[in-house]
Amino acid sequence: MREATTELEKQIDAAFHYRGNVTVAFTDGTTVEAFLFNRDFGHPKLKEAPFVELLKKGGAREKVAITRLKAVTLSGEDHAEVFVKGQEQVKNKAKDDVEA
Repeated sequence: MREATTELEKQIDAAFHYRGNVTVAFTDGTTVEAFLFNRDFGHPKLKEAPFVELLKKGGAREKVAITRLKAVTLSGEDHAEVFVKGQEQVKNKAKDDVEA
């Protein structure tokens, strides 16, 4: 797979590495909140058009051609960050319990 070069491809790449939901804006004006779990910007030897794969809220999966996308924004909570914060709270509580 080639690297992201356009602004939209960079947004898609950031969304792919994000651990939360994103908002996808389509060229027809609609939007959807989803988890972007796969992307392919195309390869000269493959005939398939560049695409992203989404896991929409509610569980439906959809493969979407990148040409249908207008923008992708990081809009949901980063689930790994929430987990880390929770672990820190548990650790601090355990430390406080030991010191008491």
